[in-house]
Formats: sequence, structure tokens, C-alpha cells
Amino acid sequence: MQGIEIYEENSDRLMLEQFILEHRSLVKKISLHIKKRLPSHIELDDILQAGFVGLLEARKQYKPDMGTAFDSYASIRIRGAIIDSLRKNSWGTRETMRNMRRITEAISRIEQRGQKQATSEEIAAELGISMDEHVLICQQISINNIVSIDMLDDENLLASDEDDNPSVITQKENIIQHIKDILHTLPEREQLVLSLYYIEELTFKQIGEVLELTEARICQLHSQAISKIKVKLDRDRL
Repeated sequence: MQGIEIYEENSDRLMLEQFILEHRSLVKKISLHIKKRLPSHIELDDILQAGFVGLLEARKQYKPDMGTAFDSYASIRIRGAIIDSLRKNSWGTRETMRNMRRITEAISRIEQRGQKQATSEEIAAELGISMDEHVLICQQISINNIVSIDMLDDENLLASDEDDNPSVITQKENIIQHIKDILHTLPEREQLVLSLYYIEELTFKQIGEVLELTEARICQLHSQAISKIKVKLDRDRL
């Protein structure tokens, strides 16, 4: 009896190892895609580890009658596990969200007083913090924004039942157009950073080389731009 149990245990382990080998390239592909959109100090190994956790969760939860291929389903679970891991590791925590609110509120106050775009120096002064502290907070916020936006990758999301609803489609189109309108009000450098990052898909480091700025400064500009967009969206909703 014990021999049978050992055989079954070994057989299960071999099947698991084979499963991981077969899907290793999928985990690596998603991990590399997310890695290139994050600041360089975040290790690829940490992202891969979280990705394999997502793969194993997908293996456990997947059922053929779900109506989608396993790789499509697994992609969502892998991406979700990576993003959960990033957020748990202090990026996207309550402190980060609180800091994002502080910065967006500071931007709002500055712009209401002067009717102009807030600069990094003005934001830091408004918050009573140093520029180094401001850069660090912006890095944390940028990571949180990046992983949130990355979750919207159409190639890795299952179709929603509401996708064909005309009112939902119209609402999405209006939001997208509104964001485009807001983008044109941002300082030219912030517009360029967003364009190079989201359209040209350059990393922060590569954008820094193009603009002759540090990676930290690019991260800061990205975070400020996203925060300003959020301020304007919230204000226009009122």
C-alpha cells in the first residue's frame, strides 16, 4: 500500500514538473512584459516567482467548460498574481494610496491658486517634504499606476458580458476622449513622457536617455502626469 502511495506521489510530481515546463514560456513572456514597465530596481526573479504561483492557481481552478482556452485563462491568473505581489511588497499599499491623495490634493490647491500647472518643486514645498522624498513617493505611485493600467491589457482579459452594450461602449468612448483632452493640457514634457511610455513602449530608463534625465526624474514626471489627470477627472465628475 505504501509503495502505491509513493508511486502516485512521484507520478503527481512528475506531471506537475512537466506542466510547469510546458507553460514556463508563458510565465516568462508575461513577466518580461510587466518588468519592462517597472523601475529597474525591481528584480525579474521576484516577478517570475509570483507568475508561477498564478500559473499553479490557474491549473487548480481551470475547467474546460469555462469556454476559454487554458492559456488565456492562465494569462489572467499569472498577471493577477504578479500584480498582487507587487502591491503587497509596499507598492500600492495604503501608505502609497494616501501619498497619492496627498499629491493630488496638493496639485489641486496649487493650480486653484495660480491657474497654472504645478511643478515638482511647488508640490514638494506644498507637502513640506524634500525633493528626494517627493521622488520616492512618485516612484511608489508610478508602480501602483503601472500595474493597475497593465491589468487592462485587452490581450489578457476575458471579454465582458457588457462589451456589446451600446451605452457601455459610448461611456467608454467618452471617458477615453475626455482623457485625451486632458492630456493636451499637460506640460509638453509630461505629455512626451506619457507618449514615449504608453505608445512607444519605452522603459523609464530609455526615456531618460532620450530626454537626458535620470530614471527617477522620468518616474516622477510620469507620476505627476497621472496624478494631474486624476485631479481633473475627479473635478469634472463633480
